[in-house]
Amino acid sequence: MENTRENWDKAAGRYQDVFRLGLNEYNASLLRFWQEEGMLFPGARVLDIGCGVGKYGTYLAELGYDVTLTDISGEMLRHAEENMASYTTPWAVYRCDFNDATGTEPVFAGGFDFSISTMSPAIHDVVTVKKMSAMTRGWCFLARFYDWEQPWRDQLMRELDLAPRRVFDDLQGDCAAMIRSVREAGYVPQVRYVYYNWADPRTPEQMADYMLRTYFAEDENRDALACETLRLAGQHTNAEGKVIDKVNTRVAWIWWKTEEHT
Repeated sequence: MENTRENWDKAAGRYQDVFRLGLNEYNASLLRFWQEEGMLFPGARVLDIGCGVGKYGTYLAELGYDVTLTDISGEMLRHAEENMASYTTPWAVYRCDFNDATGTEPVFAGGFDFSISTMSPAIHDVVTVKKMSAMTRGWCFLARFYDWEQPWRDQLMRELDLAPRRVFDDLQGDCAAMIRSVREAGYVPQVRYVYYNWADPRTPEQMADYMLRTYFAEDENRDALACETLRLAGQHTNAEGKVIDKVNTRVAWIWWKTEEHT
């Protein structure tokens, strides 16, 4: 998705739907990792850059941490405020394009013990890595997709007489670039690759809408492709009338300590 406020505003409702599914094993394993590695400790102040609807903010607030959430999208943050509303631990939300943030804004005053950016383009180069690190007196952490397979989508593409397409460009190259950016910013990156698999149950109508929004090009007969998707998906539903769209990924966890320099 192009990193514009308008696009993220449009996507916010779908992210909120995923949030409502609750904590999954991948999320739980990431929280355990942060705690076991000493990145989180009692009283820690945490910054989530590109927070979306506040998924990790709610998990961290429930564990008692002081959380600040930032995002480019006002609609994402509207959901985040709703999701955080029941927590009494300190928390704040702040809308900004992190490219334009200086770090001197009042919401960033005092700095943070731990800063994260998970599956977000907000941290994307040496400049933003340095900015994130300057706000942080402990650990910084990034999560990026490293590879992505979606077998049912590829099968559907072939049945539509289309070559399988990818929604992401060169995930491994992106991860390598981020590792280089951390190193070029003067820090020592550590990396772990973890599996993250899930399945999205969709009705044929939802599958047609998903493909229309995500994969069909403007110069194609999008309406005809959507109608054919609806027909084909209807042939592959389970007893609940859903297509099970499995997604198999690996994620790169990249982290560094701001006191450790190359």
